[in-house]
Amino acid sequence: MKKKILFVNDEMTMGGVARILNTFLKMIDRDQYDVDLLVLHKRGELLSEIPSDINVIEGSKFFSCIDRPLSECKGMELFYKLRLLFYMKTGLIKNKIVSERKKILNKHYDIEFSAKEGFCTIFTGYGDSDLKVNWVQVDYKESNYSSHHMGLVKDALTHIDMNIACSNQVKESYQELFGVNRICVVHNLVDEDRIRNMSLEPCDLKLDDKKINIITVARFHPQKAVDRLIRAYSKLKDYYNLIIIGDGGLKDDLYNLAKELNCFDNISWLGLKSNPYPYVRKCDLFVMSSLYEGYPTMTVESLLSDTPVLTTLVAGVSEQIDDSNGWIVENSEDGLFNKLDEIKKDKANLLKLKRNLENYHYDNESILNRYYEIFEKNN
Repeated sequence: MKKKILFVNDEMTMGGVARILNTFLKMIDRDQYDVDLLVLHKRGELLSEIPSDINVIEGSKFFSCIDRPLSECKGMELFYKLRLLFYMKTGLIKNKIVSERKKILNKHYDIEFSAKEGFCTIFTGYGDSDLKVNWVQVDYKESNYSSHHMGLVKDALTHIDMNIACSNQVKESYQELFGVNRICVVHNLVDEDRIRNMSLEPCDLKLDDKKINIITVARFHPQKAVDRLIRAYSKLKDYYNLIIIGDGGLKDDLYNLAKELNCFDNISWLGLKSNPYPYVRKCDLFVMSSLYEGYPTMTVESLLSDTPVLTTLVAGVSEQIDDSNGWIVENSEDGLFNKLDEIKKDKANLLKLKRNLENYHYDNESILNRYYEIFEKNN
């Protein structure tokens, strides 16, 4: 008999968790599992990419502002947000979740999978599913998204049967902060066939054959620290051609910085691309300048696009990158600059790494089997 599994997420806006979750939903064995997805606040660009055979459940109005900062809420949204915060502050949220679950869910689940640590952990922890699993995608030493309700999360975690961290560093940070013992590491799934096929689509990117062509794909957000890459590049622009795919709140700041450093016109600013992979494939090197990550997906996707990676030392990358496919450097502007300065002296080695990636394979089968083992062993 199939086991009934419920995945719980707060929303499906463009971002790491929603993308990784959709990949999981696509790959999970339909012969073993009857899958539902609860989206507490049913919104986001990635709703359209949920596999069509997945039953999507919408949360009640009580959860309609779960993913919105208080500063962005107005009118009834503000009322719902303040009410939610009151329930969380007073501890009444436990009983409220029990009552709201009865409105939303019409079946009992063998497995419940909180797809985003934080409120989804609380929702799952106070539920009645047989096996409760909590997915941890953030290095909590670097960014504690639960800092305002630590007590609630810690209490909910006493009801969680297994925590699954996406990398070793994420596991260590979560253990240290929350004191959990039931935790293991399972890497995220990546849709290898889809990425490879998309990377082979045509694109109109013009390269500079006289320089090394480097690319980054990132939200313009402080976490991604694109400013560090721009600063490093500005000192090496005679040797490199920089392509930036992305957008976000720091756009004006990054534009102004590039102008101050006299490299704005040297950079190809491509904005957002629904398919960035052909651009990555055409370049010689992908650069990730992040301050922190959990288990970055774009680095793996670059490797699947046959492009080596230069990345700062953040959680997860040591489990992806070695000297056969790229470089990991000190998490600083100097780290990026020094390695780029070194790479420019040996382009032949860079091209060798790129050729080696034609045989790169991401082992989704082993990752899926590890999830199934956890589901069966603990159920």
